[in-house]
Amino acid sequence: NNDRTIVECSLGKIRGVLQGSLYSYLGVPFAKSLQGSLFSPPEPIDSYEGIVDATQYGPLCFQRSMLRRECRHDCLNLNIFSPYESGEPIPVLFYIHGGSLTHGSGNESLYKGDNLALTHNMIVVTINYRLGIFGFLDFSSLDPSFSGNNGVRDVICALNWVYDNIAAFGGDRDNITLMGQSAGGTMVSSLVTIPSIRKITKRAVIVSGGPTQVQSSDVCLQKSKAFLELAHITTTQELLSLEWKELLDMQKEFIKMMNLGAATFRITVDNDLFTSTPIEAASRGEIRDYKMLIGTTESEMGFLAIKTLARFINVERIVTDGLDKEDDAFKATLSSLYETLYGKERVVPMLYTDLVFKLSSIWFAIQLSGYTDVWMYRFDFETLALKMNNIQAFHSTDIPYIFGNFTPVVVRPLFLLQYNMESVYHVASSVQHDIISFMKHHSCDWPKINSTYPIL
Repeated sequence: NNDRTIVECSLGKIRGVLQGSLYSYLGVPFAKSLQGSLFSPPEPIDSYEGIVDATQYGPLCFQRSMLRRECRHDCLNLNIFSPYESGEPIPVLFYIHGGSLTHGSGNESLYKGDNLALTHNMIVVTINYRLGIFGFLDFSSLDPSFSGNNGVRDVICALNWVYDNIAAFGGDRDNITLMGQSAGGTMVSSLVTIPSIRKITKRAVIVSGGPTQVQSSDVCLQKSKAFLELAHITTTQELLSLEWKELLDMQKEFIKMMNLGAATFRITVDNDLFTSTPIEAASRGEIRDYKMLIGTTESEMGFLAIKTLARFINVERIVTDGLDKEDDAFKATLSSLYETLYGKERVVPMLYTDLVFKLSSIWFAIQLSGYTDVWMYRFDFETLALKMNNIQAFHSTDIPYIFGNFTPVVVRPLFLLQYNMESVYHVASSVQHDIISFMKHHSCDWPKINSTYPIL
């Protein structure tokens, strides 16, 4: 009678998989197929036909993927990891993946939620959402049924699905924590400005997400127009007649033409979903009594100390452009200060780390602190591989510790020389303790941020 392989939610029945003490429900559709509506808002599902087979991961949203899994129009799906058998409903972690809004998936083994769910008796939800031109350009100039911020709209649709249906999987819909990393963290910082999101979630965790990495509606429309001109598209029919692979080829050329790299696609302050930037909303006290945990790694762009990577990403030009409005004396003083603090080889990585991640996160936290409880952290732990290459804890190196997943191919090099994993597991336990404490007890074990708090 406790078998929960098949659950019945408000939309119908869903069949998952039981492995040990964990139920997994993979590739669960939260919206209709995007066939014929690839650039329009997602349509919620009315009901499921028959029993949904959720025993394998679903397709990805359109991207150039190294996962070698199929991309299809029915990509708006989510994954649920639940240890629930009976008793009181348990907390829910709703995780939004990163990937510069151009790649990534909630299906990645790095985000598999079984360890976290089993160890801490909680439900983990990961999702897929539209990326690149499909999720973050706005082609409404061609057709009024098209919209911008579709990747965000997908996430909101998934979150509403979870709020409406997670009780069937043992989750407490009144105890949902938002979490996002990198681009997912930027999305969380934007989502919490929406009153309806704060009603269906209790708190949020931002992991290395720059709350300033948003753009105006005018900039989005300029980019969208530039893409259409590059692709020689002038009508709705011309756009919809192209295969998604053709559009991705054009997207590659578009990214090259825009010369913005990872900043090509951004969330738009569109005066529809979002009426202001996250920091503006926080400074006006619009985000009240909604607790937040915000963190970065010690050196987000530390890997750029490797010269070949720095040249490949051309980060020196990015930093230079970011400071081009400052006078020469200030730039010289800044460069001298960073060289004194970090050494010549780390000037550019640390400047970029501060410009994009640290300062914006601190700014956001301080603005929030006048109206709600907010904590900050910094992840500094280095494995032997990082130490031997003189690379500090950089962007995304904290994810394995959050999820307790150390064997996925993408992170395995971090632990190649770590013959004794005891310290790694100890750090993972500590990181997870802090997150779970925040989720379950609504606080952290260190002082809250305030406007005078000394942050290094």
